[in-house]
Amino acid sequence: MTLFLEKTLSGALFFLLIASCAIAEAKNFSWHPSGYGGGGRFTSIAVHPSNPDIIFIGSDVAGIFRSRDGGNSFEITGNGLNGFNVSDIAISHAYPHQVFALTDGGLYFSKNLGEKWERLSQEIKYLSRFSGSCLMLMGKDYLLVGTDTNGVFRIPLNNPRAAPESVMNLRNIKINGLAFYKGQLYAGTSQGVFRLEEKGWNPRNSGGLTEKSEISDIASLNDYLYVLEKHGGLFFWNSRSGSWEKRPVNAPARPKSYKSLLIHPENPETVLIGSHPENWPHILFITQNSGKTWRSVDSFQTNDSAPVNWTQIMSGIEEMAFVPGTTIFFLTDWWNVWKSPDYGKNWFQKHKGLQNTVVNDIKIHPWKPEVIFLCAADNGLMISKDSGKNWQRSMKGVEDGHAQEIEISRNDPSRMILLMNPWKKRGRVYVYESRDSGRNWKDIGFPIPVEALPKFGFVDGLATNVEIDPVSEGTIYVGTNGYGVYKTIDSGQNWIPMNEGLMTPYIKGQDALLVHPRFPDTLFASTQAGGIYKSTNSANTWQRVTAGKQFTFGMSIDPNNSSRIIAGCAGNRLLISNDEGKSWQETRLPVSTSSELAVFSVAFHPKHSGTVLAGTIRYDIKATEGLFISTDSAKSFKHIKMELPRININTIRWLNESLLSGFLGFNGIGIFRIESGENP
Repeated sequence: MTLFLEKTLSGALFFLLIASCAIAEAKNFSWHPSGYGGGGRFTSIAVHPSNPDIIFIGSDVAGIFRSRDGGNSFEITGNGLNGFNVSDIAISHAYPHQVFALTDGGLYFSKNLGEKWERLSQEIKYLSRFSGSCLMLMGKDYLLVGTDTNGVFRIPLNNPRAAPESVMNLRNIKINGLAFYKGQLYAGTSQGVFRLEEKGWNPRNSGGLTEKSEISDIASLNDYLYVLEKHGGLFFWNSRSGSWEKRPVNAPARPKSYKSLLIHPENPETVLIGSHPENWPHILFITQNSGKTWRSVDSFQTNDSAPVNWTQIMSGIEEMAFVPGTTIFFLTDWWNVWKSPDYGKNWFQKHKGLQNTVVNDIKIHPWKPEVIFLCAADNGLMISKDSGKNWQRSMKGVEDGHAQEIEISRNDPSRMILLMNPWKKRGRVYVYESRDSGRNWKDIGFPIPVEALPKFGFVDGLATNVEIDPVSEGTIYVGTNGYGVYKTIDSGQNWIPMNEGLMTPYIKGQDALLVHPRFPDTLFASTQAGGIYKSTNSANTWQRVTAGKQFTFGMSIDPNNSSRIIAGCAGNRLLISNDEGKSWQETRLPVSTSSELAVFSVAFHPKHSGTVLAGTIRYDIKATEGLFISTDSAKSFKHIKMELPRININTIRWLNESLLSGFLGFNGIGIFRIESGENP
């Protein structure tokens, strides 16, 4: 899964519903993970040393997942985490309820097997996109932690909250793994191999390695020490000659680079190595003679009950681990968790509960509320016909990439418009039309000029929003973050830019482009650095209706009183208009103002205008403030307690007009359903 910075203010899923009579007690609300299950980038894995049923999986955007049944099912366990890109996880041998997690937000600790987390250090963190497999190494009564800029630290297991001790000095060198070999500590780094000696860290690169060698992983067992060099593959330490020996892959397919390494727990001459996620092909190799000969492992079997992913094979290995005392191996990659029951010969997909998914949009079928459409990063459009229990991918005719938004015709719900952002493709806006409820798609997109965009960090040129005119459905509008608004009046045969007066064409947020439900000639556009614009002539001209260079995001028009409009803003602010945008009042959430915080998604209750939900994000990819509710027509808001990772909320959709239930879309943990069972 791509990082949040690559899909700035993109999507992930979490939904919550609430109303005035139910807000007093959070216990009235239940949360239900609703998919889509599986998918995303799984960065790390840790198996409990004495209880093989307990397994932790790290994500690049969703924090940590935990299994209590040997990997057959997983649950989110990130309460208290403030960094969601997990580089490594370690479980204490001496204190088996202690778990440590190294993240981009610091080093975290749980004393109860992941139920809750606390940060031990902000200095001990890992920001790099790629890391090795053993950044945290357990000693007898201490934990060693390797970082990508600050060296190695030592944490006492009997007092993990004590000030961490720096282990000599290995700063400004990216560490990709630690290993003990014959009683001495070795570090695999971006500048070769180092060994800790009495006077400090000394290079150990004689033979086939140099100080320019990028060691992507390191591992040892008994008298065997191996390193995996990113471009050279496996190297074996010859203790008699005191040098490294290269053991190149001699299989027919040879990848450009390598990342992950695992030694067989009973036979150290049997080693598995994986290709680096940066480069295709993605292959797992095995040797049974310390690298003298190799063969590829091709037996990866997907689960028939799992939702279909864009790739149906192993893709971009991140980390491998064995289950002590068994024949079981685990492997994480850029889309799945795999389990092998036979020392790596055969691999089987695990997906249940691993909703490591960035959700950009959710729509609910107007006539069939059990049918849900989910726009996901990487996997595209997903459809559930049973309220989120099961999901199917629906991308026939569509370029692979990030599904951004889907619109459903009010008059004929079998007609849909899908907005996509394919991977690394520019110079075109990808719009698709379906006339058969999403089973097949036709490209109705259009080219855009490849020109230099303003050098603002918040402008990426991506397509962000799509709207269908409720009266003349051949008229479609598309909003972009950089090129403004485009319009077609002939169902996509011709498109024209509609930006006269739109001085800040940087549109971003849930429903940041809206067609008025009663007056389709009237549109609103919410922009970054320009506030809100209004058009009363079908986007031919625009006029700014808010003051100042405000950053505004998602909007919502009251379905019961279309004169009322609400918009999320940077900081802890919302703007509310009661006169179709002629004047605006400001409301603040009950949290401290932060330059990194924004209200990104807002939603009026479908039947009770006084009830409004507001979801927040943070630009710095840390834990956000979560979800808020107003029961007094957005005059004031209350915080809704969440016993979940406070990951950015990208989209909010009410589910049922009479009950307090709905869906939230998060930037990493998929979609959640919340319900109270009470009437508003």
